[in-house]
Amino acid sequence: MASKEDKTEVASPCQDAEFHPSISEPPDPTLETSNTQGSPPGTSDQKAGQEALTAALGRLDVTEAQPSKPLLMAERMFASLAVVFQHAIEKHAIDLGGGDWHRRLLQADQAARQGARDVDLLRWIRSVLDQLLLANSDDVAQAATVLANGSRDESWRLPFGQSGLLEFFLLLVTNEDTEEDALAPALRFIGNACADTDVNRELAISPAYVASVLGCITNENLSSISVAVIYNICNDYERAQHAFRTSGLCLALINLLANPNFETGPLYTFIANLLDFSCKATDTPNSTDPLARCPEHSIQVVIELLQEDDAEPSDVLLVVNTVGVFLRQNQQRFQRYFVEQDLVNNLLDAVLRSSPQATPGDVVSGLTGNRPRIGRDPDEEELSLLRGAVVQVLSDISATGVFSNKYTIDSPLVGTLVGWIASSGQQLQICSCLMLGNLARSDLVCQAMVHRLRVHEVTLQLLLDQTNMQVSYAALGFLRNLALPADNKPVIGTQQSVDVISRFWAMDLNPQVQHASVGLLRQLLNGCISNVRWLLESLSSDQDSPAYEKTYLSLLLLLFGRTDDTATKFEIGRTVATICRCISTSSQGLPPESTSAILHRLYGVHADIATPLAVMISQARFPIIRSEGWFALALMARSREGSAAVAEVFSQLELFGILVSTITGQPTNGGPPRSAATAVERPNTGSTSSSSNSNRSEQEREMQAKDRENALVLVNELLRHRGDDISMIRRGILEDLLRGTSQSPEGAQELMERAQSEE
Repeated sequence: MASKEDKTEVASPCQDAEFHPSISEPPDPTLETSNTQGSPPGTSDQKAGQEALTAALGRLDVTEAQPSKPLLMAERMFASLAVVFQHAIEKHAIDLGGGDWHRRLLQADQAARQGARDVDLLRWIRSVLDQLLLANSDDVAQAATVLANGSRDESWRLPFGQSGLLEFFLLLVTNEDTEEDALAPALRFIGNACADTDVNRELAISPAYVASVLGCITNENLSSISVAVIYNICNDYERAQHAFRTSGLCLALINLLANPNFETGPLYTFIANLLDFSCKATDTPNSTDPLARCPEHSIQVVIELLQEDDAEPSDVLLVVNTVGVFLRQNQQRFQRYFVEQDLVNNLLDAVLRSSPQATPGDVVSGLTGNRPRIGRDPDEEELSLLRGAVVQVLSDISATGVFSNKYTIDSPLVGTLVGWIASSGQQLQICSCLMLGNLARSDLVCQAMVHRLRVHEVTLQLLLDQTNMQVSYAALGFLRNLALPADNKPVIGTQQSVDVISRFWAMDLNPQVQHASVGLLRQLLNGCISNVRWLLESLSSDQDSPAYEKTYLSLLLLLFGRTDDTATKFEIGRTVATICRCISTSSQGLPPESTSAILHRLYGVHADIATPLAVMISQARFPIIRSEGWFALALMARSREGSAAVAEVFSQLELFGILVSTITGQPTNGGPPRSAATAVERPNTGSTSSSSNSNRSEQEREMQAKDRENALVLVNELLRHRGDDISMIRRGILEDLLRGTSQSPEGAQELMERAQSEE
């Protein structure tokens, strides 16, 4: 027996495996003995032989300094094999081709140190291993251990594949009679030989080999090393990922993680990466959903990985993405289980763990104990990616019906989320606004949130104090949902709320937030005349101040003229249309003097009020927006004050041409024919059914007819209110349009030539 100092250190299987270069090298890789996994009982002579072999291998530990541990393994690889083969000769009638083999092996180490990689010698070693296997020799395990250690040197990986040694160990793993003490080093050899070596990986992904390697995961003594081996085969190699994905890797990992005796430990990175690709469905023909085989509790098994202590943020991110895949690909099964088991609390806790601004008071209801910490000290970019992924998963699940049925307005979860709005953690605020916004999908829920919980007040305060645009965007979206019910609008809409919303119109660097703020305002104005009044309030109570003649609507129109964002321009136009509609419908219940005051304030202070509507009718991409513009212009023209703004818009020749084209249905120099049938941009879907085309054409004809009708109303109102102010030529053209005497292409063009003659 070797002395205590001479004994080699026995490392765990996962430490001995060679990993992808992006993974740090395992500590202290050393030669294993066949006793690593435990030798089967045998006779005393067999035990003595094993002890002698172990001692011989131990004495090969030279004391001279070596450049690296993996190189040390390779430099002694052939000498170690010589010891193993000598032991085999003494036990079995094995023909190694004469005594020269021993010298040849010893010389091979020296040649290897000079960079030689003798593939022919490796082929001879393969032939010896075949004899040992036929003799049912336990020396196969010893030889496998030596070669597995040598395979840590990446320069041997290609020769191992070319010589057939990789094929030998793959066949060894597929052999049901192979002893466990030989399987462990065989797997190590396969994993190391395939690391970053695609030609070897291609051999390893034969269906029989994949099934055998995957089957080793079910063996508790081999599961850890099997995970590392599969990772080495699959990492950055799509063909291998596909092979293991279709062979059931995801289910195998779920079963492994569900085993109470299994601990992830240093395997967390490998498991996170393997889950990430193995759970995703592919677009390949005849492919099946890998999650279809997984039981409902699989999502809980994956989520429990988030509770691992010291996990790297990048690995946790992969696990979170896997949770998202479970909830999206097999929605009903896993969403139902997720909600029934209150697993949302685990994800909320992950948000807390990744939020450095969170305080001890920002607890998740239903969770107790200390939260595990994220590994090392991650940088903010890593944490931001992690938080964003968790919040996205929570946002998706909170938008489902099964979620809203479970978590009512009185549930502890809603209480937690409302509390997070007032917290100091920005990611908590974003998460709460998104989830509460998704829960606010019915009038009853929205009314309860506003009238009972008063959640709009804390959200408006959040906007008032906020400089983070992501938080602001989420809060604005939440308030927009709350503003949908009619009786919520006057409660949310106050002068303070209009003032808070208007502050975003000066933030030109963030058009998305500007668009969201205008969208919220439009929702608050829809059918609520009191909020329209707030929008028309002076910016200052000091009559000597220039701001006295400015309103919040003035600020909105300034944004319209300043922004280059088309969506924001359209949203401002729709807001003006909403104002016109609200005044038109509300005036029936207001005293005439009140209506007159509102109209005077609206048109007297805002001479360019119709300009956003002109942009809406000037585009062809969105017919619905165009029609909304025509409707609002017709409403605006019905009052004398509004007709002045409309007349100013159509004094421009290009817009006047659009008016003529819309009524006549014919092209003019002022613009294309306003036919929805030719103006709508359609996606290229490859093929469309005749019935679908027919329905679309019918809708387009109806929309075109409505646009023409509103344009005629507009012309009639212009002539009624502004006929004396319009030039004789323009007035004659408008009268001809009302009479319908210019419906031919020549007639429409003749009208435009008359209009151009006065320019």
